[in-house]
Amino acid sequence: MKIQTIIAAFAVIAGTAITAQAQSELSPAIKVLPSAEEGVVKILYAYETTKPVEVRFSNESGVLKTDRVKPSSFAHGFIKKYDVSGIDSKKFKVEVISENVSVTYLITESKNSKGFTPRLESTTYNQSLVASNN
Repeated sequence: MKIQTIIAAFAVIAGTAITAQAQSELSPAIKVLPSAEEGVVKILYAYETTKPVEVRFSNESGVLKTDRVKPSSFAHGFIKKYDVSGIDSKKFKVEVISENVSVTYLITESKNSKGFTPRLESTTYNQSLVASNN
């Protein structure tokens, strides 16, 4: 009886570990972080790339602001502050577009603070396809 309980517990723990690893691998390493400064959001980009990364702010009216971060300014990713106090809408989108991955966050004003609440809307992985003639 004890052996069956130990085996069952081990199976549950192993299943939980595999699920947690799969979820973390699917989560993009691009985040919108809170800032202590009012009207500021921080973008964390934690990938290596040889091409520029585009950060685009938009609302229902269209694109409001675009920034191209050159790869020479970061080796293993970057974290950068953006002043969004000039954006009049209560919600807007932040798109981070790079060579291998693109994400879109919906940013809304926090109801109980002066900051913003980010919500990941979409992630697109741009992997090149390889064909084989076997």
